[in-house]
Amino acid sequence: MAVGFVQGSRRTTLLKGLNLSLEQGSLVALLGRNGAGKSTLIRAITCDNAPIEGRVEIGGKPSQEITKHQLSRLVSLVATERIMGGAFTISELVALGRQPHTGFLGRLSKHDKEVVAQCLEAVGISHKAQQHVASLSDGERQKAMIAKALAQETPIIVLDEPTAFLDVASRIETMQLLHKLAHEQHKAVLLSSHDISQSLLLADELWVITSDHEVVTGTTEQVVMSGAMDRVFGDTSIFFNGNICDYEAHLPTIATVRLHCEDDNLARCITNAMLRNGIAVDQSSDVSIKVDDVEHIVLPDGKIVSSVKEVVAFFNN
Repeated sequence: MAVGFVQGSRRTTLLKGLNLSLEQGSLVALLGRNGAGKSTLIRAITCDNAPIEGRVEIGGKPSQEITKHQLSRLVSLVATERIMGGAFTISELVALGRQPHTGFLGRLSKHDKEVVAQCLEAVGISHKAQQHVASLSDGERQKAMIAKALAQETPIIVLDEPTAFLDVASRIETMQLLHKLAHEQHKAVLLSSHDISQSLLLADELWVITSDHEVVTGTTEQVVMSGAMDRVFGDTSIFFNGNICDYEAHLPTIATVRLHCEDDNLARCITNAMLRNGIAVDQSSDVSIKVDDVEHIVLPDGKIVSSVKEVVAFFNN
């Protein structure tokens, strides 16, 4: 399969040679830089746009043979845009997810109302069911939209950058929630994300779009060990640090030292502080620094200083 976009008679292919599959009970993270084709791929998978080549199959059936009504019972989508609809209560918003099941008039049966209540409970916002959407935080709104997607009762849930507008705590909560839903409710969950560390921590599989437009897939461990994460940006000033499961910048250095520190947290803090000031830590270095406290640093000449700035001054002199 190949995906891209068409403008008049001009066809632009972003990704080609794709052979991807989603399995129920699994959380899959789609990773890549801006403009790599993540949203285009998601639009093809959710049948919003047709692929340029090949086809999408859902449950073994080509998407061309699936009606919109059938599709609404198979795939639910949580888009990246900020949620509007502030006049709705949370319960009313989530109830919109029952439209594929309620018929033309959209009347909620007792069963529909039970499903809505269960979905609110599943995402942890049942206590706010009667509050208006406008009163919610961004994190709570995203939970409401995930509950709405759950209310569709589809085997597949696709989310386009669901943590884009969230703070750190809400990003972690949302990723943990999606992991839980995939495993406990046996959903096939696909999300695109720029949250590398949480994706690598919680995703069962990765689809990684590299800078040369290859899509590398596999379990999270397989993809990380393949070196694909190093090829996402194609920028030698940025590298993937497997120890922290995230990206870092290559910074110019004035010195390299071996660090002696018995406290792991303190060692990480001092390492970061020195790196941003041009001093790299390499345990094979012949030059040693001993750190007992943030204000007690022993220099290579035995002098004790109380700040990283003084360490920098030592190497600059």
